[in-house]
Amino acid sequence: MRIVSTLIGLLLLATLSGGVWALRYHPEWFERKEAPEEDEDKNDSIVPVHVVKVTKATLHRDVEGFGVVDPAPWRIGRMAGTADIASPVAAVLAEVLCEPGQKVTKGTSLLQLDDRVARAAEQQATAALASARASLAKLKATPRPEQLQIAQLAVDKARATVEFATKAYERQLELAKGQGTTQKNIESAMQDLSSARIDLAVAEKQLALLKSSPTPEELADEAAKVAQAEAVLAAARTQREILHIVAPLDATVVAVNVHAGESVDTTKVLVDLVALDRLVVTAQIPADALPSLGAGMMAQIYVAGPAAGKSAAPEFEGKVWFIGPEVDRKTNTAPVSIEIPADAKARPGQTVRVRILAEEHKDVLAVPRECVVKDVNGDDVVALVNGDRSTHKRVKAGIREGKLVEISADDLKEGDTVVSAGAHAIKESTQIKIIE
Repeated sequence: MRIVSTLIGLLLLATLSGGVWALRYHPEWFERKEAPEEDEDKNDSIVPVHVVKVTKATLHRDVEGFGVVDPAPWRIGRMAGTADIASPVAAVLAEVLCEPGQKVTKGTSLLQLDDRVARAAEQQATAALASARASLAKLKATPRPEQLQIAQLAVDKARATVEFATKAYERQLELAKGQGTTQKNIESAMQDLSSARIDLAVAEKQLALLKSSPTPEELADEAAKVAQAEAVLAAARTQREILHIVAPLDATVVAVNVHAGESVDTTKVLVDLVALDRLVVTAQIPADALPSLGAGMMAQIYVAGPAAGKSAAPEFEGKVWFIGPEVDRKTNTAPVSIEIPADAKARPGQTVRVRILAEEHKDVLAVPRECVVKDVNGDDVVALVNGDRSTHKRVKAGIREGKLVEISADDLKEGDTVVSAGAHAIKESTQIKIIE
């Protein structure tokens, strides 16, 4: 314990002696050194920046969405771009006259149903019409000259008979005065005269009937029979014709869903037709963008996929013709239909991206997007270059398109220089160094 105390004492003595030596021979070691003064004006530091000129440009505000290519729907004065062909009656398919991919025009034969019964009915109706027409023609042809001549001869003969009977009767009356004849002979002569007069009346009546034939009533009756026969034939012909199914529009056969020999009915779609030159794009557009859209606006159509980036060129353009009145609550979108040109080379069911030009600002001041930054108050500003310094210029940002943004402010004009790269680091009245 004594040894430890001795060692501590020696150590303290050595330390004290070293301090006295340093204080006597190196007093500068104990002098206080002041920290270097900071720059009084930090703004005097030079900030390297890139600059651009304020330019004029035409900018657009677009509304985007995704859609599907569909056949054009029916519109007033315009037929739909698709047709699902079905049989008008339950029947057996006799023959298929088209194939998928075939281009057809209106009236092109597509399908033939079994029409044997319909043909037989048509033939029967044709024969009945021929008979009715023959009867009418026969009636119109009466009386023939020969008939009138025969009737006239019958009248002449009856008159001669009446004259002969009259003379015979008168002779009997003369003989009766001298009692040269009997009462029986007188009665017989009177009966012959009466019979001859009746025959004359009949002959004259028949001649009159022939001369007045045919009557309007007879002609009307036969004409009605002809009209009825024509109606029956027309019905039979229509019944046969509807069994021959033709294309109702110029289109392309997309699918044939039946084979010859199958039984078909009115509920089964037999052939699908689509007019590939009359298509529309039905796009789903966010509901908050709908108020800025209107019929007639131009739309750019892009094929959806990795290659359809923002900078990709549109496949084709279209025009808005219908904006859906209802919003889907689940997706908060509404359908917008866009007409596309006939040569768009689109296909039904194809998914596309749609960009609708909703607004256009012509000849406005514009700068690259990175030029517009937020100041401490949250306002949009640009760093306006004046000599070797920049100052904040409060601006109102407008439409953004691509790399440009529309700006407007008092005393800001085309050709002014603003900071681009490095604008976020610029403070008010900062000394800058322009980097080319």
